Amino acid sequence: MTIPEEKRALRRSIRSQLRALPGDRRTMLDAALCHSVLAHPWVQAADSILLYCSVYPEPDTRALITALLAQGKRIFLPKCGEGSSMQFYRITGLDDGSVFPGAYDIPEPTGQEMPVLTECSLCIVPGVAFTAEGSRLGQGGGYYDRWLRAHPDLRTLAMTYAHLIQERIPCEAHDCRVDAVITEQYQGG
Repeated sequence: MTIPEEKRALRRSIRSQLRALPGDRRTMLDAALCHSVLAHPWVQAADSILLYCSVYPEPDTRALITALLAQGKRIFLPKCGEGSSMQFYRITGLDDGSVFPGAYDIPEPTGQEMPVLTECSLCIVPGVAFTAEGSRLGQGGGYYDRWLRAHPDLRTLAMTYAHLIQERIPCEAHDCRVDAVITEQYQGG
């Protein structure tokens, strides 16, 4: 099996596991995952956070976005552009017109303010699967891999459910890792 075939098979498997989660279990995991991310020192120290608005069956990020905005964090969401490009723009809320359904029905920002990246900026990167060491399997479009390669000094986190952490993920040379992976089991520190 080729690496792209392995990736497709792993994506199918993980998405199937996510869809099989009972609603009450998913709600509990999402709340604990939100708490874990908020407790992470990188998140606490960040003034600007580049995030994503999740789409089912991903772990829900809406409560996290709302909590971060309430803390006064500047939140930026990605917007897909021409030629598989992606850029981040600031939002001020999820229900105030700052977000609309964009490409692939992924919620995208309506604003035009782009982040000024500093040592206090953080990117929380989406993905289908992760290893504890930071290997990442994305959705398959390469948007984040291209964007992260263009911003190599930006600190990155990923969030996922502990039972979905993989021992190994098939990777190619263009695949970018994240600096840390947080699960609902993270207790801070």
